[in-house]
Amino acid sequence: MVRLRFKVEKLIRDKLPAIMRGQGLAVFDRRLDDADFDASLRTKLLEEAAEAQAAADREELAGELADLAEVILALGALHGLSAADIEARRLAKRDERGGFDARVFNAAVEADEGLPAAAYYLARPQQYPRVE
Repeated sequence: MVRLRFKVEKLIRDKLPAIMRGQGLAVFDRRLDDADFDASLRTKLLEEAAEAQAAADREELAGELADLAEVILALGALHGLSAADIEARRLAKRDERGGFDARVFNAAVEADEGLPAAAYYLARPQQYPRVE
């Protein structure tokens, strides 16, 4: 019988190695130090966000948003932030800048050269390319 090995190289949930071993898989896992855990959580955040973006229906979206929330809470906890800390910051930002209830989409901005606001956009050409 041929033994197959697959590269995974990603952060997984705590109970998955036991579940996978119960399915007959050999799992080559290790515990991450703080720096590697931080980097892996940040990668996982993008992975889960992409999966939420691609979710095909309400149920799948709910699952992916739950995964995102789990990663957000773990990343916060690693940096000494509780769920309450994150929620307080969310509410403060909502109070200061609003939420997304009005569904506002900004297509472009214009600013006179020399304005501090123009410097903000000029400093981020990948995020905000100039339109002639």
